[in-house]
Amino acid sequence: MTLDFEIIGKGNIGDKARQLINKTPKLKEIGFHVPIRTVLAEDFFDGFFQRNNLGETLSSADSDMNLELMVKTGSFTKEQFEALQNVRLSYGTMPLAVRSSAEGDSMGTGIYKSEFCKNETDPFKKAVKNVLASYFSLDAISFRRDAKTGKGFAINVEPIVGQRFMSSFGPMFSGFGYTSTSKGKGYISVVPGLGGGVNRRDGEILTREIMNEFNGNLHEYLIDCVDNKFRKIKRKSALVDFDSIDFFRGRFYGDAFYHNDVAPVSLDFSDELKKDYRKLSMVPLFDMMKKMEDIFGKAQYFEWALTSEEGKQKFHMLQIADANKKLDTLDFEGIENLLFVGNTVTGSGVKECYTIFNCENPDDREELSEFNRHNSNYILKYAGRLVSNLLPSDYRLRYEHFSNASVFLEIPDAEHVNNPISHLTGQLDMSGKFFGVLDYDFQTDEMWDRFNSRTNGKFYSGKMHVHASEKQDKIVIAALD
Repeated sequence: MTLDFEIIGKGNIGDKARQLINKTPKLKEIGFHVPIRTVLAEDFFDGFFQRNNLGETLSSADSDMNLELMVKTGSFTKEQFEALQNVRLSYGTMPLAVRSSAEGDSMGTGIYKSEFCKNETDPFKKAVKNVLASYFSLDAISFRRDAKTGKGFAINVEPIVGQRFMSSFGPMFSGFGYTSTSKGKGYISVVPGLGGGVNRRDGEILTREIMNEFNGNLHEYLIDCVDNKFRKIKRKSALVDFDSIDFFRGRFYGDAFYHNDVAPVSLDFSDELKKDYRKLSMVPLFDMMKKMEDIFGKAQYFEWALTSEEGKQKFHMLQIADANKKLDTLDFEGIENLLFVGNTVTGSGVKECYTIFNCENPDDREELSEFNRHNSNYILKYAGRLVSNLLPSDYRLRYEHFSNASVFLEIPDAEHVNNPISHLTGQLDMSGKFFGVLDYDFQTDEMWDRFNSRTNGKFYSGKMHVHASEKQDKIVIAALD
């Protein structure tokens, strides 16, 4: 136990908790505020598995059983129940975040669940079981196999970072970021309220260069975006509801928390918070990003939140992990018989594939899933809305549907224009898959004709090479026969 962490149980605590424990002292020196956390180590759950006849331990649980469902419906031992009650009560009345911490998944890829809940007995127990059950989902099992993460799982419990607004609770803004990338520049994503992690599908992508134009002032940047809307200049912002005057009243739409409930609500800034918001500067966060990379010696992926208390802004660290920057010397000159060109790339290198599966509608998922069971090393070309919040979760693509694909080419739907940087890429990056977004500016009639001439229904068959470069932000799919 340290001042910032209490570990209950023995055994594996997962990479997410491990990196936070190791880095928190330096993060606090840099200037981040870090919530006090409780880690339920893997062995803490032994009694749960034994009581419910699921096996002796998490790692030896009977894989022939429907473990995901049985964990959700299981019950804790008396000792576990009392320990969980003590954990919950230690945070007073603050709403809680129950987060997964799996071995080999320090960045949080969205394969394992994290849940928010009221600080009450039944919601908290349910959240812990749901997060634990996610370790046994088919998506998670396939992901561990492909990413070779190894086995092991723990759970982090922490208070929600935030403050009270007039009708809700949460941070003013949150997001994820990279201190630097293979292309050199670091960036942050920004969403209003809570929910700015890697699996967030919307928000604004900001660099230090953009913020320098406005002396770091987020309010001035967003006002400029509104002005540009009417001047028909390219700059725009996903944070601003252009058709609503609520923006000028200091109201943003995002995930936040009622004091007595958990719900997606708007953030109603009081007059005092409106003043604080107009003075917010993102410069300190970019300064701290540079210090993180210098101190830890590697690029960092992180999740952050921002609050303002008594006129002073505070940046909070929610999650952090080492991020590997990929370098390459790929030469795209001279590649012939192009089928597709894309950007927003994850992955670097060359792969050989023999099939493209087209998945453009939710109804295609069942056929894709069947195809995936019998094929590997294929290219999945899919509509971006199928991994976005535009569709209910039951209609979206999951890792289980495409686990054997090697390359992913996202079609940027007209109705799905938000930045695709977080679409599946945490999962794909760790499992060695390539990701890119189809660039229509590079597509020609000749390229489409070549593709369509070899297409049989949803499938394109033929030998192909895929060249991908994160550093050059380019992916090329070329036919070889």
